[in-house]
Amino acid sequence: MPTTKIEFRLEVDEEGYPPISVESLNAQPIEDGAFEILNTPFFAENVAYADTVTATLQQDGSLLFESVVKFSGFRAISIILLDDSLDAHLLDLLRGLQCVIEYGEFGATRMFAIGIPEAVNYDPIRASLEEYKRLGKLSYAELVA
Repeated sequence: MPTTKIEFRLEVDEEGYPPISVESLNAQPIEDGAFEILNTPFFAENVAYADTVTATLQQDGSLLFESVVKFSGFRAISIILLDDSLDAHLLDLLRGLQCVIEYGEFGATRMFAIGIPEAVNYDPIRASLEEYKRLGKLSYAELVA
């Protein structure tokens, strides 16, 4: 079955964050006009990998996110990398945990979007993120905690 993209409109603050006003996530049509999200977001809040969502068809043919109808249990974490040496450390931290990991660059901003399965103990991951944040190596947001 072909995949599609669902657009999530984002509110850009006075400092220009996030650096995009629309984030598109890949989705698989399922039943009754619903879609399963196939990647993890960098910016869109309250949606995560494998969530089931509805979307509205726009006049230009695009699909605009409407609502989550079934949560998958995945957490969605967005990480801004402030230290170039941190990539390998984060990947080591998440290795073997069946996380969904995506890398993106938005201008000079380098990011990871992480989908963490419900079965994974998030506490040690969060503790590491907090320590890296304290050291000024990253900034992160829990889009779905």
